Amino acid sequence: MSTINEISSLVRGMSGHPRIVFDRLFEIREYTGRLVLPEEMRGWVEQKFGDRAAVESQRIVKVTNRVTLEGTLFNSLRGRRPMSRGVNKLLAELVEEHRLGCTFCRAEEKTPADIFGRLHGPGVVTAANVAKYDRWHGLIIPAEHDPLHFDAGRVADYFDLAGRWIRRVLQEAAREGDAGLHYPFLLWNCLWPAGSSVVHGHLQVTVTEGGHYPRIEQLRRAAAAYRERYAANYFEDLFLVHRSLGLVSEEKEARIFASLTPVKEKEIWILLPGAAGAAELDNLALLGRAVGRVLVYLRETGTTSFNVAVYLPPPGPAPESWAGFPLLARVVDRGDALGRTADFGGMELYAASVVATDPFLLAGQMREHLGAE
Repeated sequence: MSTINEISSLVRGMSGHPRIVFDRLFEIREYTGRLVLPEEMRGWVEQKFGDRAAVESQRIVKVTNRVTLEGTLFNSLRGRRPMSRGVNKLLAELVEEHRLGCTFCRAEEKTPADIFGRLHGPGVVTAANVAKYDRWHGLIIPAEHDPLHFDAGRVADYFDLAGRWIRRVLQEAAREGDAGLHYPFLLWNCLWPAGSSVVHGHLQVTVTEGGHYPRIEQLRRAAAAYRERYAANYFEDLFLVHRSLGLVSEEKEARIFASLTPVKEKEIWILLPGAAGAAELDNLALLGRAVGRVLVYLRETGTTSFNVAVYLPPPGPAPESWAGFPLLARVVDRGDALGRTADFGGMELYAASVVATDPFLLAGQMREHLGAE
């Protein structure tokens, strides 16, 4: 199995159209970071990292997406850093402690409703967010309290209900005479490292107005500029490169691949090419099933906290072009739910992502898991 440290030789082995597309999309740089260990540190380093030479001479790979300017610095050594753990309790015990008095376990009585009421699905209900991000901001709340107790079918139900909530918001906006443009967004923050303030599992869904959220619009503009320059679909080419490098785990109903420029550990993209506009909402359950399968894989391999973001084009006509923009979900591992070390720091906020997980190893392991289902 290949590794990120072999990326340059893998690229040299590409030819024809895939190599042309790779060079359009990505820039690779490799460095060696050297240091000198005091005698007093050598035993500690060998104990913590196993290989003193690997600490004294560290391989760093920098991957930059030329189109979106997303970039990642890979150093596998960082995955072996000593980490402080949280309280000495099993996560399951903490989840059960929070069940007592959990308002989301009694969502119909203990959470606000949207002005148009609540929507229901199999084992899931909507609520209004008590402290809104945006004018339209709802919650998708499963009946199941444990945020890690799900399967692909349940996640499909969550996504399907989110699509129905978005349609209901659009109807309510029209009833109020609001003929402006509306842009939906779906996200899932699981447990504390991912930014969740409530243990009980829940998704958040919003509809914003006048233009999409800046990072989604930034991606749309980059894809539009790419199409204008190369007469090609950016997302198709992005998938082509990842497939050529062996980073694709599946390409059945959905295209699943480990990102070459992950925002953080184990970032996985799930693409669902298809009809744009309102038809995208009909495909949310299908996307949810694929996302659910990825999340089950991550959970079964140790992930206890994660983020999911779903980029949705506007359901109606817009002045800007969304041609070729797929239904897209991005999933990222946020580390140990009981950990005390934050995975995001100043580098991620203001410079570039620093990642320990090798996307080639991730893709291979995920491919084996998904193929075994």
